[in-house]
Amino acid sequence: MKNFFFYILFFTMAVPALAAKPTPLDPAMQIKARAIADQLRCPVCRGIPIAESPAELAQNMMQEIRNQLRQGKSEEEILNYFEDRYGEWILLKPKPKGMNLTLWLLPAALLAAGVVFLFFAVRRWSA
Repeated sequence: MKNFFFYILFFTMAVPALAAKPTPLDPAMQIKARAIADQLRCPVCRGIPIAESPAELAQNMMQEIRNQLRQGKSEEEILNYFEDRYGEWILLKPKPKGMNLTLWLLPAALLAAGVVFLFFAVRRWSA
């Protein structure tokens, strides 16, 4: 008889918990989740953002982004969470500091050098 009451108690508590669905994100938050996911590299595929990756790990990361958005965390807090967990390489667009600053400035410096070179070359050829 004790087991019967135990089972009744168990099922009356378990059924509502199983029937509960997570609150869906509204469209604005879904867009924000996608924008955040587009900034993170898939650890499995390595060349694409997690929003486009079919890998299970990427889908879990997307779910984590949604959960953190539901908790009211900002975009920067979510990106910092993933950066702390996976390292800076997880960011598709590295922060312009330290050695990464070279990667940000080198293309502009090469373009400027090319323009200066062309200016002097054209001037010399026309003379």
